[in-house]
Amino acid sequence: MKGQLSSEHINALNRPRRVIVNFDVISADGARFATKELQRLVEWKFMFADEPGAHIDTICWSWGEGHQAPYPSDVLPLYDSPGFKEWADNGVNIVQVFLEASKQRGIEAFFSYRINGSDNDLGPVAKIPMKEAHPDWLIHLWNANGYWNFAIDDVHEYKLSILREAAEDYDFDGIELDFARVCPVLPPGHQWEYRDRLTDFIRATRAMLQEVARKRGRPLLLAARIPENLEGCHFDGIDAETWAQEELLDIFVMGCRSFDVDIPAFRRITEGTNIKLYPCIDDHHASDGYQWPPIEVMRGVTANWYQQGADGVQTFNFAHATPEGTDRVVGQMYLEKGWGTHRQAYHEIGEPDGFKHKNKTFVVQRRGGGHGTTVIPNPEDWSTPRFMYFNTNMFGQLPAPIDNSGEVDTLLTTAVADDVTSEADRVDGITLRLLLSDPEAENLPEEQRLQPVTVATIGHPDTLQNIPAAKGIEDQIEVRVNNIRLGTPTVEEGWLVFAVQPKFLAVGDNLVGVQVTERPVDTQGQILIEKLEVHIEYR
Repeated sequence: MKGQLSSEHINALNRPRRVIVNFDVISADGARFATKELQRLVEWKFMFADEPGAHIDTICWSWGEGHQAPYPSDVLPLYDSPGFKEWADNGVNIVQVFLEASKQRGIEAFFSYRINGSDNDLGPVAKIPMKEAHPDWLIHLWNANGYWNFAIDDVHEYKLSILREAAEDYDFDGIELDFARVCPVLPPGHQWEYRDRLTDFIRATRAMLQEVARKRGRPLLLAARIPENLEGCHFDGIDAETWAQEELLDIFVMGCRSFDVDIPAFRRITEGTNIKLYPCIDDHHASDGYQWPPIEVMRGVTANWYQQGADGVQTFNFAHATPEGTDRVVGQMYLEKGWGTHRQAYHEIGEPDGFKHKNKTFVVQRRGGGHGTTVIPNPEDWSTPRFMYFNTNMFGQLPAPIDNSGEVDTLLTTAVADDVTSEADRVDGITLRLLLSDPEAENLPEEQRLQPVTVATIGHPDTLQNIPAAKGIEDQIEVRVNNIRLGTPTVEEGWLVFAVQPKFLAVGDNLVGVQVTERPVDTQGQILIEKLEVHIEYR
Protein backbone atom coordinates (compact mmCIF):
# COMPACT_ATOMS: atom_id res chain seq x y z
CA MET A 1 0.00 0.00 0.00
CA LYS A 2 2.91 2.35 0.66
CA GLY A 3 3.37 4.74 -2.24
CA GLN A 4 -0.10 4.01 -3.67
CA LEU A 5 -2.01 6.78 -1.89
CA SER A 6 -3.43 9.45 -4.18
CA SER A 7 -2.72 13.14 -3.74
CA GLU A 8 -6.41 13.58 -2.88
CA HIS A 9 -6.05 10.97 -0.14
CA ILE A 10 -2.98 12.69 1.31
CA ASN A 11 -4.71 16.08 1.14
CA ALA A 12 -7.67 14.63 3.06
CA LEU A 13 -5.31 13.22 5.67
CA ASN A 14 -3.52 16.56 6.04
CA ARG A 15 -6.65 18.61 6.68
CA PRO A 16 -6.77 20.52 10.01
CA ARG A 17 -7.72 18.11 12.75
CA ARG A 18 -7.16 19.41 16.29
CA VAL A 19 -9.50 17.42 18.55
CA ILE A 20 -11.07 14.13 17.46
CA VAL A 21 -14.05 13.08 19.56
CA ASN A 22 -14.75 9.36 19.81
CA PHE A 23 -18.46 9.65 20.49
CA ASP A 24 -20.19 6.71 22.16
CA VAL A 25 -23.57 7.79 20.85
CA ILE A 26 -25.64 4.69 21.60
CA SER A 27 -27.50 6.60 24.33
CA ALA A 28 -29.38 8.28 21.47
CA ASP A 29 -32.26 5.83 21.98
CA GLY A 30 -35.57 6.64 20.38
CA ALA A 31 -37.29 5.40 23.54
CA ARG A 32 -36.20 8.74 24.96
CA PHE A 33 -36.22 10.74 21.74
CA ALA A 34 -39.16 10.02 19.49
CA THR A 35 -38.96 10.65 15.75
CA LYS A 36 -40.50 14.09 16.11
CA GLU A 37 -37.73 15.09 18.53
CA LEU A 38 -34.77 14.27 16.27
CA GLN A 39 -33.78 17.91 15.89
CA ARG A 40 -33.53 18.29 19.67
CA LEU A 41 -31.44 15.13 19.83
CA VAL A 42 -29.03 16.44 17.19
CA GLU A 43 -28.70 19.83 18.87
CA TRP A 44 -27.98 18.13 22.18
CA LYS A 45 -25.28 15.86 20.80
CA PHE A 46 -23.55 18.73 18.97
CA MET A 47 -23.84 21.31 21.75
CA PHE A 48 -20.14 21.54 22.65
CA ALA A 49 -19.02 21.08 19.03
CA ASP A 50 -21.29 23.96 18.00
CA GLU A 51 -19.83 26.42 20.50
CA PRO A 52 -17.70 29.21 18.98
CA GLY A 53 -14.03 28.58 19.67
CA ALA A 54 -14.34 24.83 20.21
CA HIS A 55 -11.43 22.82 18.77
CA ILE A 56 -13.54 19.84 17.66
CA ASP A 57 -12.74 19.19 13.99
CA THR A 58 -13.54 15.47 13.74
CA ILE A 59 -16.10 13.14 15.32
CA CYS A 60 -15.79 9.35 15.23
CA TRP A 61 -19.38 8.19 15.64
CA SER A 62 -19.45 4.91 17.58
CA TRP A 63 -22.79 3.15 17.15
CA GLY A 64 -22.54 0.50 19.83
CA GLU A 65 -20.52 -2.63 20.40
CA GLY A 66 -20.52 -3.76 16.78
CA HIS A 67 -22.78 -6.84 16.85
CA GLN A 68 -26.18 -5.14 16.60
CA ALA A 69 -27.10 -2.02 14.68
CA PRO A 70 -29.29 1.06 15.17
CA TYR A 71 -29.30 1.47 11.37
CA PRO A 72 -30.72 -0.60 8.46
CA SER A 73 -28.35 -3.51 7.87
CA ASP A 74 -28.26 -6.68 5.83
CA VAL A 75 -25.49 -8.02 8.06
CA LEU A 76 -26.35 -7.07 11.65
CA PRO A 77 -29.62 -7.46 13.57
CA LEU A 78 -31.50 -4.32 14.60
CA TYR A 79 -31.39 -3.31 18.25
CA ASP A 80 -34.18 -4.97 20.18
CA SER A 81 -35.33 -1.69 21.68
CA PRO A 82 -38.62 0.22 21.32
CA GLY A 83 -36.91 3.46 20.38
CA PHE A 84 -34.77 2.03 17.61
CA LYS A 85 -37.69 0.00 16.31
CA GLU A 86 -39.81 3.15 16.17
CA TRP A 87 -37.12 4.89 14.15
CA ALA A 88 -36.90 1.94 11.77
CA ASP A 89 -40.69 1.82 11.36
CA ASN A 90 -40.72 5.55 10.58
CA GLY A 91 -37.89 5.31 8.07
CA VAL A 92 -35.39 7.15 10.29
CA ASN A 93 -31.77 6.17 9.68
CA ILE A 94 -30.12 7.65 12.75
CA VAL A 95 -26.59 7.18 11.37
CA GLN A 96 -27.48 9.16 8.26
CA VAL A 97 -29.08 11.86 10.42
CA PHE A 98 -25.84 12.43 12.32
CA LEU A 99 -23.65 12.12 9.24
CA GLU A 100 -25.64 14.87 7.50
CA ALA A 101 -25.55 17.01 10.65
CA SER A 102 -21.74 16.64 10.73
CA LYS A 103 -21.44 17.70 7.09
CA GLN A 104 -23.68 20.71 7.65
CA ARG A 105 -21.26 21.88 10.33
CA GLY A 106 -18.11 21.18 8.34
CA ILE A 107 -17.05 18.53 10.87
CA GLU A 108 -15.12 15.55 9.57
CA ALA A 109 -17.06 12.33 10.33
CA PHE A 110 -15.69 8.83 10.82
CA PHE A 111 -17.64 5.62 11.35
CA SER A 112 -16.02 4.17 14.49
CA TYR A 113 -16.35 0.41 14.77
CA ARG A 114 -15.66 -1.50 17.99
CA ILE A 115 -13.71 -4.34 16.49
CA ASN A 116 -14.45 -6.81 19.29
CA GLY A 117 -17.03 -5.17 21.51
CA SER A 118 -19.09 -6.67 24.28
CA ASP A 119 -22.79 -7.41 23.87
CA ASN A 120 -24.24 -5.09 26.48
CA ASP A 121 -25.32 -2.18 24.29
CA LEU A 122 -28.73 -1.86 25.91
CA GLY A 123 -27.88 -3.20 29.36
CA PRO A 124 -27.83 -6.98 29.85
CA VAL A 125 -25.71 -9.21 27.61
CA ALA A 126 -27.71 -9.97 24.49
CA LYS A 127 -27.66 -13.15 22.46
CA ILE A 128 -25.85 -12.55 19.16
CA PRO A 129 -27.02 -14.84 16.32
CA MET A 130 -23.62 -15.07 14.62
CA LYS A 131 -21.94 -15.98 17.90
CA GLU A 132 -24.62 -18.56 18.62
CA ALA A 133 -24.06 -20.07 15.19
CA HIS A 134 -20.26 -20.05 15.28
CA PRO A 135 -18.92 -20.67 18.79
CA ASP A 136 -15.71 -22.00 17.22
CA TRP A 137 -14.95 -18.50 15.93
CA LEU A 138 -14.76 -17.13 19.46
CA ILE A 139 -12.32 -16.62 22.32
CA HIS A 140 -14.19 -17.59 25.49
CA LEU A 141 -13.16 -15.51 28.51
CA TRP A 142 -15.14 -13.41 30.98
CA ASN A 143 -17.75 -12.35 28.42
CA ALA A 144 -20.75 -14.68 28.41
CA ASN A 145 -20.82 -14.80 24.60
CA GLY A 146 -17.09 -14.74 23.85
CA TYR A 147 -14.95 -12.49 21.67
CA TRP A 148 -14.05 -12.84 17.98
CA ASN A 149 -10.80 -14.62 17.15
CA PHE A 150 -9.06 -12.79 14.31
CA ALA A 151 -6.77 -15.73 13.66
CA ILE A 152 -9.74 -17.24 11.77
CA ASP A 153 -10.44 -16.35 8.11
CA ASP A 154 -14.21 -16.55 8.55
CA VAL A 155 -14.03 -13.84 11.21
CA HIS A 156 -12.14 -11.62 8.76
CA GLU A 157 -14.82 -12.10 6.11
CA TYR A 158 -17.65 -11.41 8.55
CA LYS A 159 -16.07 -8.25 9.93
CA LEU A 160 -15.20 -7.03 6.44
CA SER A 161 -18.85 -7.43 5.42
CA ILE A 162 -19.89 -5.15 8.30
CA LEU A 163 -17.28 -2.53 7.44
CA ARG A 164 -17.99 -2.71 3.69
CA GLU A 165 -21.67 -2.11 4.29
CA ALA A 166 -20.94 0.97 6.40
CA ALA A 167 -18.40 2.28 3.88
CA GLU A 168 -20.70 1.78 0.88
CA ASP A 169 -23.97 2.92 2.45
CA TYR A 170 -22.67 6.13 4.06
CA ASP A 171 -20.48 8.95 2.79
CA PHE A 172 -18.15 9.01 5.79
CA ASP A 173 -14.74 10.64 5.60
CA GLY A 174 -13.14 7.63 7.25
CA ILE A 175 -13.47 4.43 9.25
CA GLU A 176 -11.96 3.98 12.72
CA LEU A 177 -11.19 0.48 14.00
CA ASP A 178 -11.43 0.56 17.79
CA PHE A 179 -9.25 -2.10 19.40
CA ALA A 180 -9.83 -0.51 22.81
CA ARG A 181 -13.22 -2.25 22.70
CA VAL A 182 -11.70 -4.75 23.20
CA CYS A 183 -8.62 -6.86 23.13
CA PRO A 184 -7.97 -9.78 23.07
CA VAL A 185 -8.56 -10.21 19.35
CA LEU A 186 -6.21 -13.19 19.15
CA PRO A 187 -5.79 -16.25 21.42
CA PRO A 188 -4.47 -15.03 24.81
CA GLY A 189 -0.86 -15.93 25.37
CA HIS A 190 -0.33 -16.30 21.62
CA GLN A 191 -1.26 -12.84 20.35
CA TRP A 192 2.16 -11.88 18.99
CA GLU A 193 2.57 -15.35 17.55
CA TYR A 194 -0.57 -14.76 15.43
CA ARG A 195 0.13 -11.11 14.59
CA ASP A 196 0.35 -11.79 10.84
CA ARG A 197 -3.29 -12.88 10.84
CA LEU A 198 -4.40 -9.56 12.28
CA THR A 199 -2.18 -7.71 9.83
CA ASP A 200 -3.83 -9.65 7.01
CA PHE A 201 -7.19 -8.32 8.22
CA ILE A 202 -5.86 -4.75 8.25
CA ARG A 203 -4.50 -5.17 4.72
CA ALA A 204 -7.87 -6.49 3.55
CA THR A 205 -9.70 -3.62 5.24
CA ARG A 206 -7.41 -1.04 3.65
CA ALA A 207 -7.84 -2.62 0.20
CA MET A 208 -11.61 -2.71 0.58
CA LEU A 209 -11.80 0.94 1.64
CA GLN A 210 -9.55 1.98 -1.24
CA GLU A 211 -11.87 0.14 -3.62
CA VAL A 212 -14.92 1.93 -2.18
CA ALA A 213 -13.07 5.25 -2.37
CA ARG A 214 -12.29 4.74 -6.07
CA LYS A 215 -15.93 3.94 -6.84
CA ARG A 216 -17.29 6.98 -5.02
CA GLY A 217 -14.58 9.30 -6.29
CA ARG A 218 -13.22 10.62 -3.01
CA PRO A 219 -10.83 9.35 -0.32
CA LEU A 220 -11.84 7.16 2.60
CA LEU A 221 -9.36 7.31 5.48
CA LEU A 222 -8.57 4.54 7.95
CA ALA A 223 -7.75 5.06 11.64
CA ALA A 224 -7.10 2.54 14.41
CA ARG A 225 -7.24 2.94 18.17
CA ILE A 226 -4.42 0.80 19.57
CA PRO A 227 -2.38 0.51 22.81
CA GLU A 228 -0.33 3.50 23.89
CA ASN A 229 3.09 1.95 23.42
CA LEU A 230 4.71 -0.59 21.12
CA GLU A 231 5.26 -3.13 23.90
CA GLY A 232 1.53 -3.12 24.58
CA CYS A 233 0.80 -3.49 20.87
CA HIS A 234 3.08 -6.53 20.76
CA PHE A 235 1.38 -8.02 23.82
CA ASP A 236 -1.99 -7.77 22.03
CA GLY A 237 -0.74 -8.99 18.64
CA ILE A 238 -0.84 -5.59 16.94
CA ASP A 239 2.12 -5.23 14.60
CA ALA A 240 2.10 -1.44 14.52
CA GLU A 241 5.53 -1.34 12.90
CA THR A 242 4.34 -3.29 9.84
CA TRP A 243 1.09 -1.33 9.69
CA ALA A 244 3.16 1.85 9.60
CA GLN A 245 5.82 0.58 7.22
CA GLU A 246 3.18 -0.46 4.67
CA GLU A 247 0.98 2.60 5.42
CA LEU A 248 -2.00 0.34 5.96
CA LEU A 249 -3.77 3.17 7.76
CA ASP A 250 -3.71 6.93 8.11
CA ILE A 251 -4.17 7.69 11.80
CA PHE A 252 -2.89 5.96 14.90
CA VAL A 253 -4.99 6.76 17.97
CA MET A 254 -2.83 5.62 20.88
CA GLY A 255 -4.27 4.53 24.18
CA CYS A 256 -7.60 5.19 25.78
CA ARG A 257 -7.23 5.89 29.50
CA SER A 258 -3.47 6.35 29.60
CA PHE A 259 -1.58 9.53 30.45
CA ASP A 260 1.75 7.98 29.45
CA VAL A 261 1.78 7.54 25.66
CA ASP A 262 5.02 6.65 23.91
CA ILE A 263 4.60 9.19 21.13
CA PRO A 264 8.35 9.25 20.28
CA ALA A 265 8.23 5.51 19.50
CA PHE A 266 5.24 5.94 17.19
CA ARG A 267 6.88 8.99 15.63
CA ARG A 268 9.94 6.84 14.96
CA ILE A 269 8.06 4.00 13.23
CA THR A 270 5.96 6.41 11.13
CA GLU A 271 8.92 8.49 9.94
CA GLY A 272 8.69 9.02 6.18
CA THR A 273 4.96 8.24 6.10
CA ASN A 274 1.85 10.42 6.13
CA ILE A 275 0.47 8.78 9.30
CA LYS A 276 -0.86 11.11 11.99
CA LEU A 277 -0.61 10.49 15.75
CA TYR A 278 -3.46 11.19 18.18
CA PRO A 279 -3.18 10.08 21.83
CA CYS A 280 -6.54 9.53 23.51
CA ILE A 281 -7.82 10.60 26.93
CA ASP A 282 -10.76 8.98 28.76
CA ASP A 283 -11.50 10.33 32.22
CA HIS A 284 -14.47 8.07 33.02
CA HIS A 285 -12.70 4.71 32.69
CA ALA A 286 -9.89 6.88 33.89
CA SER A 287 -6.22 6.64 34.57
CA ASP A 288 -6.45 5.33 38.13
CA GLY A 289 -6.85 8.04 40.72
CA TYR A 290 -7.82 10.69 38.15
CA GLN A 291 -11.47 10.18 37.32
CA TRP A 292 -12.89 13.50 36.11
CA PRO A 293 -9.73 15.45 37.03
CA PRO A 294 -9.56 19.25 37.03
CA ILE A 295 -8.59 21.16 33.91
CA GLU A 296 -5.05 21.63 35.24
CA VAL A 297 -4.42 17.88 34.95
CA MET A 298 -5.81 17.76 31.41
CA ARG A 299 -3.57 20.66 30.45
CA GLY A 300 -0.55 18.86 31.88
CA VAL A 301 -1.33 15.61 30.09
CA THR A 302 -1.96 17.20 26.71
CA ALA A 303 0.99 19.62 27.06
CA ASN A 304 3.26 16.60 27.48
CA TRP A 305 1.73 14.95 24.42
CA TYR A 306 2.34 17.98 22.22
CA GLN A 307 5.88 18.36 23.54
CA GLN A 308 6.48 14.70 22.62
CA GLY A 309 5.17 15.13 19.06
CA ALA A 310 1.39 14.53 18.94
CA ASP A 311 -0.59 15.91 16.00
CA GLY A 312 -3.66 16.49 18.17
CA VAL A 313 -5.82 14.79 20.80
CA GLN A 314 -8.70 12.33 20.80
CA THR A 315 -11.24 12.34 23.62
CA PHE A 316 -13.46 9.46 24.72
CA ASN A 317 -16.37 9.39 27.18
CA PHE A 318 -16.40 13.18 27.47
CA ALA A 319 -19.62 15.07 28.09
CA HIS A 320 -21.06 16.80 25.05
CA ALA A 321 -23.53 19.26 26.56
CA THR A 322 -24.42 21.26 29.65
CA PRO A 323 -26.92 19.85 32.16
CA GLU A 324 -29.39 22.55 31.13
CA GLY A 325 -28.93 21.65 27.48
CA THR A 326 -29.88 18.03 28.02
CA ASP A 327 -32.79 18.40 30.43
CA ARG A 328 -30.72 15.88 32.44
CA VAL A 329 -32.16 13.06 30.34
CA VAL A 330 -29.18 10.73 30.35
CA GLY A 331 -25.55 10.66 31.33
CA GLN A 332 -26.10 12.28 34.70
CA MET A 333 -22.74 11.29 36.14
CA TYR A 334 -20.89 12.89 33.21
CA LEU A 335 -22.99 16.02 33.43
CA GLU A 336 -22.54 16.47 37.15
CA LYS A 337 -18.85 15.63 37.38
CA GLY A 338 -17.17 16.25 34.07
CA TRP A 339 -19.10 18.57 31.82
CA GLY A 340 -17.57 21.88 32.97
CA THR A 341 -14.00 20.65 32.59
CA HIS A 342 -14.78 18.94 29.29
CA ARG A 343 -16.41 22.07 27.91
CA GLN A 344 -13.36 24.13 28.85
CA ALA A 345 -10.98 21.50 27.50
CA TYR A 346 -12.59 21.62 24.07
CA HIS A 347 -11.61 25.30 23.89
CA GLU A 348 -7.99 24.68 24.94
CA ILE A 349 -6.47 21.28 24.27
CA GLY A 350 -6.61 21.27 20.47
CA GLU A 351 -3.78 23.78 20.19
CA PRO A 352 -0.52 23.84 22.20
CA ASP A 353 -0.84 27.60 22.57
CA GLY A 354 -4.40 27.21 23.81
CA PHE A 355 -3.17 26.75 27.38
CA LYS A 356 0.29 28.28 27.36
CA HIS A 357 1.04 30.12 30.60
CA LYS A 358 -2.02 28.56 32.22
CA ASN A 359 -1.79 26.56 35.45
CA LYS A 360 -0.94 22.90 34.92
CA THR A 361 -0.59 19.71 36.94
CA PHE A 362 1.83 17.02 35.73
CA VAL A 363 1.21 13.61 37.29
CA VAL A 364 2.85 10.21 37.58
CA GLN A 365 0.54 7.46 36.36
CA ARG A 366 -0.91 4.67 38.49
CA ARG A 367 -1.21 1.18 37.09
CA GLY A 368 -4.41 -0.83 36.67
CA GLY A 369 -7.91 0.02 37.75
CA GLY A 370 -10.64 1.46 35.60
CA HIS A 371 -12.64 -1.56 34.51
CA GLY A 372 -13.26 -3.83 37.47
CA THR A 373 -10.98 -6.61 38.65
CA THR A 374 -12.34 -9.32 36.32
CA VAL A 375 -10.29 -7.85 33.50
CA ILE A 376 -7.82 -5.40 35.04
CA PRO A 377 -6.58 -5.62 38.65
CA ASN A 378 -6.73 -2.59 40.88
CA PRO A 379 -3.33 -1.16 41.84
CA GLU A 380 -3.64 -2.02 45.52
CA ASP A 381 -4.28 -5.69 44.61
CA TRP A 382 -2.02 -5.80 41.60
CA SER A 383 -1.22 -8.87 39.52
CA THR A 384 0.08 -8.94 35.96
CA PRO A 385 -2.82 -9.07 33.46
CA ARG A 386 -2.62 -12.06 31.13
CA PHE A 387 -5.52 -11.65 28.69
CA MET A 388 -4.55 -8.31 27.19
CA TYR A 389 -2.42 -5.21 27.60
CA PHE A 390 -4.84 -2.57 26.31
CA ASN A 391 -6.34 -0.36 29.05
CA THR A 392 -4.29 -1.95 31.86
CA ASN A 393 -1.67 0.82 32.26
CA MET A 394 0.52 -2.00 33.54
CA PHE A 395 3.69 0.07 33.09
CA GLY A 396 2.38 2.71 35.51
CA GLN A 397 5.00 3.63 38.11
CA LEU A 398 2.63 3.94 41.06
CA PRO A 399 1.92 2.80 43.72
CA ALA A 400 5.62 2.45 44.55
CA PRO A 401 7.17 1.32 47.89
CA ILE A 402 9.88 3.29 49.66
CA ASP A 403 12.83 1.28 50.94
CA ASN A 404 12.84 1.07 54.77
CA SER A 405 16.63 1.18 55.07
CA GLY A 406 16.90 4.80 53.97
CA GLU A 407 19.73 3.84 51.62
CA VAL A 408 17.82 3.38 48.35
CA ASP A 409 15.79 6.08 46.62
CA THR A 410 12.51 5.16 45.00
CA LEU A 411 13.12 6.57 41.53
CA LEU A 412 10.26 7.90 39.42
CA THR A 413 10.15 9.96 36.25
CA THR A 414 7.66 12.72 35.66
CA ALA A 415 7.35 14.56 32.37
CA VAL A 416 7.01 18.35 32.48
CA ALA A 417 6.37 19.96 29.11
CA ASP A 418 6.67 23.60 30.15
CA ASP A 419 10.04 25.37 29.92
CA VAL A 420 9.73 27.00 33.32
CA THR A 421 13.45 27.78 33.52
CA SER A 422 13.45 30.14 30.55
CA GLU A 423 10.12 31.66 31.56
CA ALA A 424 10.67 31.83 35.31
CA ASP A 425 9.39 35.42 35.36
CA ARG A 426 5.95 34.12 34.34
CA VAL A 427 5.87 31.46 37.07
CA ASP A 428 4.14 32.25 40.35
CA GLY A 429 5.09 29.01 42.07
CA ILE A 430 5.93 25.32 41.60
CA THR A 431 5.23 22.56 44.09
CA LEU A 432 5.81 18.82 44.12
CA ARG A 433 3.06 17.02 46.00
CA LEU A 434 3.30 13.51 47.48
CA LEU A 435 0.41 11.38 48.69
CA LEU A 436 1.57 8.48 50.89
CA SER A 437 0.10 5.37 52.46
CA ASP A 438 1.75 3.80 55.51
CA PRO A 439 0.35 0.46 56.68
CA GLU A 440 2.42 0.77 59.87
CA ALA A 441 0.28 3.75 60.92
CA GLU A 442 -3.07 2.13 60.13
CA ASN A 443 -3.94 1.40 63.77
CA LEU A 444 -2.82 4.70 65.24
CA PRO A 445 -5.48 7.00 66.69
CA GLU A 446 -6.92 9.37 64.10
CA GLU A 447 -5.50 12.42 65.85
CA GLN A 448 -1.96 11.03 65.45
CA ARG A 449 -2.22 10.60 61.68
CA LEU A 450 -2.38 12.87 58.68
CA GLN A 451 -5.71 13.60 57.07
CA PRO A 452 -6.92 10.81 54.75
CA VAL A 453 -7.31 11.65 51.05
CA THR A 454 -9.95 10.21 48.74
CA VAL A 455 -8.52 8.87 45.49
CA ALA A 456 -10.87 9.49 42.56
CA THR A 457 -11.03 6.18 40.76
CA ILE A 458 -13.33 3.58 39.24
CA GLY A 459 -13.66 -0.15 39.68
CA HIS A 460 -13.59 -0.27 43.48
CA PRO A 461 -16.59 -1.36 45.54
CA ASP A 462 -16.22 1.60 47.91
CA THR A 463 -14.49 4.95 47.95
CA LEU A 464 -10.74 4.39 47.90
CA GLN A 465 -8.65 6.28 50.46
CA ASN A 466 -4.98 6.21 51.30
CA ILE A 467 -3.68 4.93 54.65
CA PRO A 468 -2.52 8.18 56.26
CA ALA A 469 0.99 8.25 57.66
CA ALA A 470 1.74 9.31 61.22
CA LYS A 471 2.16 13.00 61.88
CA GLY A 472 5.79 13.98 61.67
CA ILE A 473 6.35 11.99 58.47
CA GLU A 474 7.16 15.31 56.80
CA ASP A 475 10.45 15.34 58.74
CA GLN A 476 11.37 11.82 57.60
CA ILE A 477 10.88 12.04 53.82
CA GLU A 478 13.54 13.41 51.50
CA VAL A 479 12.75 14.23 47.86
CA ARG A 480 15.24 15.01 45.13
CA VAL A 481 14.44 16.36 41.67
CA ASN A 482 17.19 15.64 39.15
CA ASN A 483 19.33 14.89 42.22
CA ILE A 484 18.63 18.31 43.78
CA ARG A 485 17.32 17.87 47.30
CA LEU A 486 14.15 19.79 48.06
CA GLY A 487 13.48 21.43 51.40
CA THR A 488 11.26 20.12 54.20
CA PRO A 489 7.65 19.90 53.01
CA THR A 490 4.52 21.39 54.49
CA VAL A 491 1.45 19.27 55.11
CA GLU A 492 -1.67 20.32 53.22
CA GLU A 493 -4.87 18.27 53.54
CA GLY A 494 -2.94 15.03 53.87
CA TRP A 495 -0.37 15.76 51.13
CA LEU A 496 3.32 16.49 51.57
CA VAL A 497 4.01 19.66 49.59
CA PHE A 498 7.56 20.58 48.52
CA ALA A 499 8.58 23.89 46.99
CA VAL A 500 10.45 23.59 43.68
CA GLN A 501 12.52 26.26 41.96
CA PRO A 502 11.95 26.60 38.19
CA LYS A 503 15.61 25.95 37.41
CA PHE A 504 15.35 22.50 39.02
CA LEU A 505 13.09 21.21 36.21
CA ALA A 506 14.03 20.03 32.74
CA VAL A 507 11.71 20.10 29.72
CA GLY A 508 10.59 16.50 29.31
CA ASP A 509 11.39 13.73 31.78
CA ASN A 510 12.57 14.63 35.27
CA LEU A 511 14.02 12.11 37.73
CA VAL A 512 12.47 12.19 41.20
CA GLY A 513 14.01 10.28 44.10
CA VAL A 514 12.08 9.66 47.32
CA GLN A 515 13.70 8.37 50.49
CA VAL A 516 12.65 7.78 54.09
CA THR A 517 15.34 8.70 56.61
CA GLU A 518 14.05 7.47 59.98
CA ARG A 519 12.39 4.06 59.82
CA PRO A 520 12.81 1.68 62.78
CA VAL A 521 14.96 -1.30 61.81
CA ASP A 522 12.23 -3.79 62.76
CA THR A 523 9.55 -2.11 60.59
CA GLN A 524 7.86 -4.58 58.28
CA GLY A 525 5.45 -2.51 56.19
CA GLN A 526 6.75 -0.10 53.57
CA ILE A 527 5.45 3.39 52.89
CA LEU A 528 3.77 3.55 49.49
CA ILE A 529 3.81 6.53 47.15
CA GLU A 530 0.21 6.68 45.96
CA LYS A 531 0.45 9.88 43.94
CA LEU A 532 3.13 12.30 42.81
CA GLU A 533 2.16 15.58 41.15
CA VAL A 534 4.02 18.68 39.98
CA HIS A 535 1.85 21.82 40.12
CA ILE A 536 2.84 24.90 38.14
CA GLU A 537 1.02 28.16 38.78
CA TYR A 538 1.50 31.17 36.52
CA ARG A 539 1.20 34.84 37.32
